[in-house]
Amino acid sequence: MNQLGLRLTSASVRVSASSSAPRFKSRWGTRRLHQRQSLPYPAEEGLGKFLPPDALKVQLEYQDGLLERLNEQVVGTGDASSSIAQTVINLSGKRDRILAFNYASLALNNSFFLNNLKPPSNNTQTHEDGISSDFISNIRTSHGSIQQLRSAFSAAALGMFINGWVWFVSDQAGNTGIVSTYGAGTLLIRSRSYMQKHPNILDSPDPSSRSEVTPLRSPFAQNPPPGTSPASPLSGISGNNSPPTGVNPLHPRFFHDDLSSITTTAAGIHSTPSGPTRRSRTSTMLHAGEILYPLFCVPVYEHAWMSAGYGIWGKEQWLKEFWSVLDWQKVDAAYFNILEAAKEKRN
Repeated sequence: MNQLGLRLTSASVRVSASSSAPRFKSRWGTRRLHQRQSLPYPAEEGLGKFLPPDALKVQLEYQDGLLERLNEQVVGTGDASSSIAQTVINLSGKRDRILAFNYASLALNNSFFLNNLKPPSNNTQTHEDGISSDFISNIRTSHGSIQQLRSAFSAAALGMFINGWVWFVSDQAGNTGIVSTYGAGTLLIRSRSYMQKHPNILDSPDPSSRSEVTPLRSPFAQNPPPGTSPASPLSGISGNNSPPTGVNPLHPRFFHDDLSSITTTAAGIHSTPSGPTRRSRTSTMLHAGEILYPLFCVPVYEHAWMSAGYGIWGKEQWLKEFWSVLDWQKVDAAYFNILEAAKEKRN
């Protein structure tokens, strides 16, 4: 560890007894250092076969490394005292701060990922008993069944051959789908008014701040206004504003397999269903909400499954274990929080 890293570490140790957040002194005044949030479960016990104790330790070391490097990047700036989410907002689109942005965005994603997990149950194979009847009804309408959702989500992750994240998302109307982002792309700071209330984000942005971040839009939304673009280091998607065209109108990073009107999906990511398909979409899909909100995610990084003992080609088996530790009760709460926030906004 370099001298700066040692100074930061020693400083955080010195103040830990008197403050919940480490601070350092500089000519800019007293600043809060970013630090890893405590997990909602004992780290030393691991997360079953998905992240055994040593593998979970690697994930935490990765998180610590991201935050340590972020702290080095923001020393002496206003971002040293901002939340991680606010730092991502502040640095988005600033080419000269891309390294700090990447560290902050990855740390935010990884924290969200870990906070949506819980140790496996001794009595059941999953935590799906935490899903409410209303939410399970939505999943069945949109995806057919929990098993089909799991299959589509895992297929999206298996279809990624570069580092990134796969997300299960909802829009404000309650429609759900699957989205992939690449590299340090994130979906976690799209709507500060909602994320301020998100039960699974431990480091929320300042809702009073302003940002030029463009929300990620569903492929079912209207064309963006002139002069706007979805291109952003937050999304990992291109700046092409053209509406979806052709017989495969869904962008391969978004899947909303509404059984009432299935269209052909991207080859190699989600297999085409058997039997006849309909090319036209229902009015429900056409009027789906524009902003997408994350419910849970999984990292597509080799160190995750390799550290869990699955080897370099063990991603598929590792993903099967993900469903044994996903905290569906938290996901359910987040889903209805989205709907409630949207209702409040309309009123």
